[in-house]
Amino acid sequence: MSEDKQILKRLQRGDKDALRLLYEKYADTLVSVAVTLVHDVQTAEDCLHDAFVDFAAIVPVLRIHGNLRSYLLSCVANRARDLLRKRARSANVDVGLVGLAAKTDEPDRHLITSEGARQVYGALGQLPYEQREVFVLHVQGDLTFREIAELNGDSINTVQSRYRYGMEKLKSLLNTECENE
Repeated sequence: MSEDKQILKRLQRGDKDALRLLYEKYADTLVSVAVTLVHDVQTAEDCLHDAFVDFAAIVPVLRIHGNLRSYLLSCVANRARDLLRKRARSANVDVGLVGLAAKTDEPDRHLITSEGARQVYGALGQLPYEQREVFVLHVQGDLTFREIAELNGDSINTVQSRYRYGMEKLKSLLNTECENE
């Protein structure tokens, strides 16, 4: 039995320590995906925490047919989508740019990495949400197109098309930005 299935069984028996283990195991990945989707660290952390609160509430009756990691990624992505929809309805909110640069001890390398991350992050923010979500779940979340399709209730062709169109737009946006420099 996989570690996730063991943790899920412990959760269903009421072991609260199992929820902490699950959180510690996936929190970094989940918040990273949420940050890329909502462009704000605090909002991403809210998505993560809300998803875990909802998850904890339904654990006793939960039946997961895929893997737990994919399920949690889907929960966080859905929460991010809901928050963005709510924001769009209530007001236009300016979202801050979050640094996604790799940690390094070399200042010049850090500067290059920071600028590259800023450009990619900015370009991702210009993609339609559906394309950005597929891109992030596939690249950062390491989900297959089939898993994303199942999680979102879309056909695999739709998911692959969103990814392809998103990649084409990203390339175009990044090439345009390079030409303008």
